[in-house]
Amino acid sequence: MSDADTPADGYTDDEVAEYSNPEVRTVIASFLRSQFLTIESDPDLFRLAVHHKDEVRAWFASSVGWPFAAYPSDGMCRLYKRRWDPPSDRPPRIKLQGASKDRTASPFVITLMCLVCEQLWRHPETSFNDLQRALVQTCATESESGRLPRFQPVAQAGEGRARANAHRLGLVDALRLLEDWHVIDVDQSLDIAEQDHRADLVIVARRDRLAALPASLSPSLLDIDLDRPETHVPALCGDQAELPEHASARQHDRRRRHTALRIVVDDPGVTPHADSDAGRYLSSPSGQRQAIDAAAAAGLVCNVRRDWWIVSDPDGATTDVTFPLARNIEEQAALVLLQTLSRPGSEESSPELSLEEAIARIQEHLEEHPHWAASHRSRGAQRMAKNAVTRLVEAGILMNAGQADGRWVITPAAHMWQVRVSDLTEPSSTAASGSASDVAEGLSDE
Repeated sequence: MSDADTPADGYTDDEVAEYSNPEVRTVIASFLRSQFLTIESDPDLFRLAVHHKDEVRAWFASSVGWPFAAYPSDGMCRLYKRRWDPPSDRPPRIKLQGASKDRTASPFVITLMCLVCEQLWRHPETSFNDLQRALVQTCATESESGRLPRFQPVAQAGEGRARANAHRLGLVDALRLLEDWHVIDVDQSLDIAEQDHRADLVIVARRDRLAALPASLSPSLLDIDLDRPETHVPALCGDQAELPEHASARQHDRRRRHTALRIVVDDPGVTPHADSDAGRYLSSPSGQRQAIDAAAAAGLVCNVRRDWWIVSDPDGATTDVTFPLARNIEEQAALVLLQTLSRPGSEESSPELSLEEAIARIQEHLEEHPHWAASHRSRGAQRMAKNAVTRLVEAGILMNAGQADGRWVITPAAHMWQVRVSDLTEPSSTAASGSASDVAEGLSDE
């Protein structure tokens, strides 16, 4: 009997029926997309989540081991999603009014957001300037030791305003995240604070929602060494540590299932390594079936090969990523780069891709197709290559190498695509933004 054949790893007929309920599937998918739901953000979805809270809670507990909580009186639901191997390429996205696309939150912005939450817990109603001064004082005492970043939103005498403006924008973006999650209310648009350094705003926090934000215990309650950041994830995810020797077979089976299914429902690409518990689970027939069923309960589809899984979302309910597309030059550049990775014989090439190699491949295509991306040439191949790599990482075709920035691992997913590039050399209405049209097709499993 394989690890995945125990009763603890299966669903009963009643549970399968519950998870196939379209309303339950909609709620599950929405929390894989965003782990914080309020009645203000989506009243209809919130009512569905509260109505099916028991089924949703049971699915997350059984499949991936993430706690789910509904607080109807507070107008909030929360999925406490934590992983021992947290993805480093999915920062929160900051929604900007009137902008064509969102902005990703930098580590500096995320740090400021945590410090803002700390201040708002002490003072739920404050002004923008008072909050700014409190953060300056907090960072001043810890920045010298490197535990917190320097925060100087006001330019000192004789200094330029560039850094001060960047720091002030970081605080504004941190508040934008909390406002988007309906944790705080601001009496005026945060754009005012960004544009006018003399402006002041009134900020009011919901303490009940602030308390629900952390996905783990407060660091003050844990044995956290601030000087050793590499120990923070194990401390915050202590429930996912290796089980003791006296743990039962049932506990080990549950741990394997949770570890494997977290990867399947949370990553676009999965490697079933035979030397890992998750890989062995996904390689077993019943474990593979459980993973596919769990993905289907969230509206996801698994394309399974021996060496790689691609997990896609046809409805787009769990992600904003859509691949492949060729509507603009940036998306076309991603397909151009994918073509160089997926062409026959590339399996024998280097298993990694550097930023320099990506730039060289885009530059080569620019030279071979002078009519393509004519209006973007002033930006150079470097920016196009960076945007292309970002899209391929989102699609699971590239993975961060885990070393210095600027290198990515080429996953087996690169060989599951066949890209054809058509160069339309004559100007036409179909080539308004350039003169290249790219098409990507998925290859059938071998």
